[in-house]
Amino acid sequence: MTVKQVMDEILLDRAFYESSGGGVTLSGGEPALQCEFAYELLTGCKSEGLHTAIETCGEYPWASLEGLLPVTDLIMMDLKHMTPYKHQKATGRPNDRILANARTLALTEKPIIFRTPIVPTVNDTDEEVGHIASFVRELIELRTKNGKPHGTTISYELLPFHKLASDKYSSLGIDYNISSINPPTRERMSELVEIARRNGVEARSR
Repeated sequence: MTVKQVMDEILLDRAFYESSGGGVTLSGGEPALQCEFAYELLTGCKSEGLHTAIETCGEYPWASLEGLLPVTDLIMMDLKHMTPYKHQKATGRPNDRILANARTLALTEKPIIFRTPIVPTVNDTDEEVGHIASFVRELIELRTKNGKPHGTTISYELLPFHKLASDKYSSLGIDYNISSINPPTRERMSELVEIARRNGVEARSR
């Protein structure tokens, strides 16, 4: 599709954006891996007065994200694990570049929501969530130390694992190798939110 074709589709919902206070979010895959198209699309949204956001995993050269910042109002970025070995095991990729990009992003003035998808047996322990929350607290302190204006917020959100992707895997003929994992309970999510707060960062859960 061309940028114009996507914009024509987006603008069909203008009334919804205006009534809800929402906007357009580029999600995954990974929008920063198609940075030229993403930039043109976000630019088109901004020219129409629409709020823009991207959801990102952070695993790419910083320049791929940096170019999108002038036309992006909000960044949502995953922090799945702090331990390099466990991150590699869970995702197939190391986390050093992700953490470096998170630090660099904290030095901008863009509002950021850091998010941790809570997956039982992968990253749902008190220790692991506490470690990530401590890192988010450091990023907030880094932004404050560097004198960024009031209102350029950094927040933290815990997202419970779900099985909504299972049908997609099945339709593609791919094994859904986490089918035996059950979503965390509301009680457990509340406990992990409290763990994050004890580590110095205000957190919420869906």
